[in-house]
Amino acid sequence: MTDKNARKGKNKAAPKDVDGKAAWARLTASAKPLTGETRNRHLPEKSAGLENTPKSRSDASAPVKQPTQGTSALMPKASPAKSPPVRPTPQGDLQLRTRRRLSRGTISLDGKLDLHGLTLLEAEAALARFVARAQTQHHIWLLVVTGKGTGGEGKLRRALPEWLDRGALAGRVVEYGPAAPNHGGGGAFYLRLRRMKASS
Repeated sequence: MTDKNARKGKNKAAPKDVDGKAAWARLTASAKPLTGETRNRHLPEKSAGLENTPKSRSDASAPVKQPTQGTSALMPKASPAKSPPVRPTPQGDLQLRTRRRLSRGTISLDGKLDLHGLTLLEAEAALARFVARAQTQHHIWLLVVTGKGTGGEGKLRRALPEWLDRGALAGRVVEYGPAAPNHGGGGAFYLRLRRMKASS
């Protein structure tokens, strides 16, 4: 009986803390307020004093990428403009062996054009038509007579190399050179035409 009475007395001395108010009062009584250092310790870098650390040189020198606007970033880059094909300049010197073969007829001439009596414009146009027609017929060797002119300084003779390297004649003639004496000598030229590619 003595033990039971003691337990009852103990229960009466310590009333039940149903809502936990007494426990909360004991907890808050022992708590200490946070200081500035302990309050900010959960923030990144600030607790270690890294907010004032200067950036490395590599970061400072790295270029800043600008954001692209609209859909320009998705557009394909334009390819550089293609330059026109370079047309080879015709060679102005025939080999001596080739001239001899043309002179003797071992290499046959496929056509002849005489430009005597024409102006520079007329002669250039006539030569362009003559060469174009001969090339479509798959001719190779042509003879063009220009005349020597006074003292070998004839206008047509001097102009022919320029004609072969420009306009409608550019790229059509591979090589040319003065004709043999029996074909006009210095007043005429042999022309070797470029072979046309067979159409597929």
